[in-house]
Amino acid sequence: MSSTPTTVSASGHAKAIRTLLGVLSSVLFLGGLAACGSGDEQAASSTTDPASAAGNLVQAGESGPWEVGVRTIEITDAQNPERRLPVDVWYPVEADATEGLKRHEYSFIPGLGYTSEVSWDEAPAASGPFPLVIYSHGSGGFRWVSTFLTEFLASKGFVVAAVDHTGNTALDEFTGQSLPEAEVAQVRPRDVSSTIDAVLALSADSADPLAGRINADQIGVTGHSFGGYATLAVAGGASGPQGGLAADSRVKALVALAPYTSLISEDQMASITVPLMVISGTLDTTTPIDPQTELVWSSAGSRPLVRVDITGAAHNSFTDLCQLRIAVGQRPDVPEAISAELERQSGQACGAEVLDYLEVQRITRSYAAAFLIDELGGSSQFAGVLDCGDAPPTVQCRVRN
Repeated sequence: MSSTPTTVSASGHAKAIRTLLGVLSSVLFLGGLAACGSGDEQAASSTTDPASAAGNLVQAGESGPWEVGVRTIEITDAQNPERRLPVDVWYPVEADATEGLKRHEYSFIPGLGYTSEVSWDEAPAASGPFPLVIYSHGSGGFRWVSTFLTEFLASKGFVVAAVDHTGNTALDEFTGQSLPEAEVAQVRPRDVSSTIDAVLALSADSADPLAGRINADQIGVTGHSFGGYATLAVAGGASGPQGGLAADSRVKALVALAPYTSLISEDQMASITVPLMVISGTLDTTTPIDPQTELVWSSAGSRPLVRVDITGAAHNSFTDLCQLRIAVGQRPDVPEAISAELERQSGQACGAEVLDYLEVQRITRSYAAAFLIDELGGSSQFAGVLDCGDAPPTVQCRVRN
């Protein structure tokens, strides 16, 4: 089976918990067709056959042919060895290699988590090599907060690694261990580069189960909210109290989800030339499109630069918060007060006034996969999608080439 990304289908205490849930929801993630554009901007349906583009978008959003394995490693901050960074790594697995294995359990704390329906614990990796994508969670988040995307990309033929940004996770908020924002803004892109280093080292280690599984020339980064900032900063550089951080030239493609861009200057944004997709929600009041996404659209030097605005999507729509709410609510051992608090706190992503979270996730997966497959895989399989041909009614898509 080819290792090139493809879309071919195949087979405590209640009070403490309530405080934590408040952190998860309020801090976790700070993290029609377009009108015709001008110059090098193209609007939806401007250059491609609509029927072909629509089929490609559906295909891009379908789960890939691979089963998915996952393992957890721990790395350290090169500038602060006491700062330890857990990392989840998802990777493609052959369909016949999961017999006798267990599904992975995502557990933030006992009673707050769920069993994956996709990932297998410590499954043997398929041969590869595969492109590598790094995921960066939002402020006060955690590494498995968007498995709807990370697991999906692994099924498509990517190795995906997501790091806990220690000092800016949900547990750090809960325990009062959070770092100041200026320091977080500097360590986050450094964490991304450190994660790249660590995963490439696994691939280079002949004794590691991921030996030879990663193509070091095909590396992308994606992230949500403050993780969207990290996605951009890793390609444009960052500055802070510990000095400057240069752009990581190994990164070849970026997908920023509802990015937090207030800490990025116009000049820094203009210095980003790596192919870039930005996906945002029109009902996002945490990192609203204006001004957060607008800065990317007006200033980024990336070409292509693809912008996808999802009508009715909110900030937390780009996470697993709704799935987490459902999973916790179905557990008989979870106190009713905790379930009720999670229900109350999850309205931004799961409420009746927003677009159904599963639809937001489907759209996000489709566009992100199309972009990463074409940019990292060197194909033009989804050229129609990336030229914004026949965008769904809930999507305004624009591109600058």
